[in-house]
Amino acid sequence: MTQPTLHKYRTLTHLLDTLGEAFNAGLLEVDERWRDNEEALGLFMPGDHSLSAFIYTYGQPVGRYAVELSFPDEGDALTSGEPLVREELSLARLLGVLRAHFGLPEPA
Repeated sequence: MTQPTLHKYRTLTHLLDTLGEAFNAGLLEVDERWRDNEEALGLFMPGDHSLSAFIYTYGQPVGRYAVELSFPDEGDALTSGEPLVREELSLARLLGVLRAHFGLPEPA
């Protein structure tokens, strides 16, 4: 899958651009349920919609993100040791959360 083109707020467009390698490598997909929401998007691993992240900017300070993580099994969420919802994240911190959640490699 190539990097998606969506009408999103600039901060989310920047996030999608930053994750371009993951999209191009087929490691992530955009959840179509949030396609028309300018302030939010959903990401999931191809073939496993239950391992996902919902990212939004509404209610956040300018340039900050919030994320809600979902796991295939409730036990996975408990053993991850990570909060399922985080707010006021910088882009760098959000990328770290997403890389850990989806097992993405560091960018080249």
